[in-house]
Amino acid sequence: MKPHTIDLVNKQGLRFFGSVNASISHELKNIFAIISETAGFLNDLTQLSKQGKPFDLSLLENCSNSIAEEIERGFDTIRQMNQFAHSVDDPVRETSIADTLTLALKLTGFLSFAKKAHLDETAADTTVFTSPFLFQTLIYKIFSALYRALDVKDELTVTFHDTTPSVIFIHFSHNQPADLDYFPDPQTAEIADVLKATIKITNTDLELTVPLKNEDLESAATD
Repeated sequence: MKPHTIDLVNKQGLRFFGSVNASISHELKNIFAIISETAGFLNDLTQLSKQGKPFDLSLLENCSNSIAEEIERGFDTIRQMNQFAHSVDDPVRETSIADTLTLALKLTGFLSFAKKAHLDETAADTTVFTSPFLFQTLIYKIFSALYRALDVKDELTVTFHDTTPSVIFIHFSHNQPADLDYFPDPQTAEIADVLKATIKITNTDLELTVPLKNEDLESAATD
């Protein structure tokens, strides 16, 4: 990998990792708080039972279901954290568009300012030969910027297609105009430049174009 790309990963990588891990840890903290609160309520019910006082048995079922749901939510969060951590295993490799978008959608969903968003899963998955970590970083930054710019009632729809043999088009569409005059910021633009990606913004759409094969990164990976 070229020195500029290595410097970029080193310069922005720790900051990005720290930001994502902070949001994940906050999510896990919320999960533990709910489990702790529910466990406390179960203890109250246990004390009532010991005192021979009646209570609605459905409360036990509700508590049990709540704890089970939060445990599954915790496992899912840890799976996402693990998947994100492995994005740095290989500097350059074939990377799934759908997997990258899905993970970014879930990770940015932990942000306090996240909006409703969904990925159109009707398109056949496509892979790109690129830096998975920088690609994940770029997608995450796009989601974050759009969430900050969108109205609370607006919804984001993400689609992708490869109508040309050399590039993939990823569209982030929304119903209301969004103020993205400040985007991409210099750091995001630098990442896009390394990935040879282009960002085109209209009032209700952000189009990200990514080459199916980044020749510079491919040659660097074989050096």
